[in-house]
Amino acid sequence: MSEIKWTYQNWWISASASDTGKQRENNEDAVLCLDRSGCFVVSDGMGGGSAGEIASSTVVTYIRNAIAECPMTMEQRREAVSNAVYRAHEAIVDYADRHEYESMGATVVVLLLDPFAPDRAELFFAGDSRIYRMRGKNLECLTSDHTIANVSGIPEKKLPSYMAGLLSNVVGIKKGFFLASQSVDIQKDDVFLLCSDGLYRQIPDAKLLHAVLKGKNLKDVLSGWIDDANHAEGIDNLSAILVRFGNLPSGNQIKSVPDEYHETLDDSGENLQETVL
Repeated sequence: MSEIKWTYQNWWISASASDTGKQRENNEDAVLCLDRSGCFVVSDGMGGGSAGEIASSTVVTYIRNAIAECPMTMEQRREAVSNAVYRAHEAIVDYADRHEYESMGATVVVLLLDPFAPDRAELFFAGDSRIYRMRGKNLECLTSDHTIANVSGIPEKKLPSYMAGLLSNVVGIKKGFFLASQSVDIQKDDVFLLCSDGLYRQIPDAKLLHAVLKGKNLKDVLSGWIDDANHAEGIDNLSAILVRFGNLPSGNQIKSVPDEYHETLDDSGENLQETVL
């Protein structure tokens, strides 16, 4: 089952989608689009039972609450997002311990726009979800996968099968968690893609780029990717956000009114943060 949303805000257009795929019973991905606040998040949960869904929902809930309460200066916004992810990490570790989960965690990628410098943005990432930038006819991955393959320098295909795709860093890992970040520039007509590995492991980069170059409607691009992935067996959950930029203004153009807050519920119907904490 898939859900596709489209929004327009100031000088960008965004669309988001999340799909369970054909071989998974539940969707452990979580997507957050705070258009009026210029914050976009994808998180891919992992763990037995409902652990993955709770982990990814915890990440996006903490970020949503932090941005809703944060002033609009970029320094404060960066600090708010970083602190939110580290608090989510601590909450997930505590929840896993209390419920005796052997493994529970979530990836995260965040695109955070600068209200006072529309040509700048901050990226945050942990795990193997990715952020791409499409500029002209070029597709560039702006994040690094936190995987055993990358850490060891050994191509994934040459690793033992049990280590293929194994993550070295995720929100909720017992030891050594870190949140990577970097600043990037934005130009007119840039398209940013945030996605879980369910997208790029099923659809080659060349096809991703071709779809964006040819597709005028971002909703149609996302719908096409979901169809392609499911036709190719739909082996994993797939979540993605596309943000296309138009003419970049000068000065503060982002409204400071936060998006309407929606509580995230776990399987028992309890408020997620209350459950985790």
